[in-house]
Amino acid sequence: MLGSCTAFPASAVFNTRIDDPTRFPPHGSSAAWITAIGSTRALHADWGTTEDPSAADYYGIPLNLLAAGSPETDWPGLAFITGGAPDESDCAIASAGAGAGAANGYAIARNCQAHDPAALRFPMPRDAVLKAEGGTCNDPATCGDRHVLVVEQGACRLWESYFTYRSAGGSWTAYATAAWDLGSNAMRPDTWTSGDAAGLPIAPLLVRASEASSGEIPHALRVTFRDAVLANTYVWPARHRAGNSSGGIPFGALLRLKGSFVIPPNWTTQAKAIATAMQRHGLYVADIGSDLYVQGDPSVAWSGSTISQVQSLRMGDFEFVDLGAVMRDARFDSSSYAASW
Repeated sequence: MLGSCTAFPASAVFNTRIDDPTRFPPHGSSAAWITAIGSTRALHADWGTTEDPSAADYYGIPLNLLAAGSPETDWPGLAFITGGAPDESDCAIASAGAGAGAANGYAIARNCQAHDPAALRFPMPRDAVLKAEGGTCNDPATCGDRHVLVVEQGACRLWESYFTYRSAGGSWTAYATAAWDLGSNAMRPDTWTSGDAAGLPIAPLLVRASEASSGEIPHALRVTFRDAVLANTYVWPARHRAGNSSGGIPFGALLRLKGSFVIPPNWTTQAKAIATAMQRHGLYVADIGSDLYVQGDPSVAWSGSTISQVQSLRMGDFEFVDLGAVMRDARFDSSSYAASW
């Protein structure tokens, strides 16, 4: 769940268990890919334990949950930076002049470049409630990716933006934006980027403290690797690729914590939930970054023991998975996230 919304249907690939080694065997290139990364490479928990966005140690990707009717946003205007991807982005347009999925007075419009720049909107939360990667940092030269993730709980739509900054005049700019109907398995157009290089949604694949503390994370996670080990190709469910590498791992590849790994009984509830999710649902290669970095939300609910325990995992504890059992099924649709029927 993302707030009161399901994070795609239960049949979506991100919510599908892939821990049956008979149906989902190790990928034929798994050993070579692990060797390229280095079997002793340690997992990094890419999130922090403070929720103060002005703190120097604010670390992770937070999620904004808008109440039904979206009272926390004024739907401000949005522009794209020079060199950005407005032609592969989604914007909000007043319902009377836009495409499908109208709610809260706005509809999702694919290809922002095809619309009047003055009409482009995004449900950016008001300053008092805004949560952004990087916290209050607003310098494009130093603040990094600065993703902003927003869920309209009434409409159950997910909006994500990448390299999102407020200009001196108060308007918002981004490199790319993307939107999904969380109640549908429909994917965005093939070859389109999103807030991620792989064109995947970010929010449904985050490690979140609330789920980990409950003892169950019923979905896949996201992971990054350095450009040198990634291929400039992608496989379903990814829609996009980036970088200039001649490595072997495609964007969208699925990594799994081996079933033979015995989760220590003295690990925290949070750490056990994370490791179990890695075994049952896996981790999708989502972006270029540091090797075996797994992203989560910043929260005071995170236990320091949880972070140290999951960071004891090594690349050799994992394997890449063959999803051919899904893609060879007669019911498979490459434009849908559906992985079970």
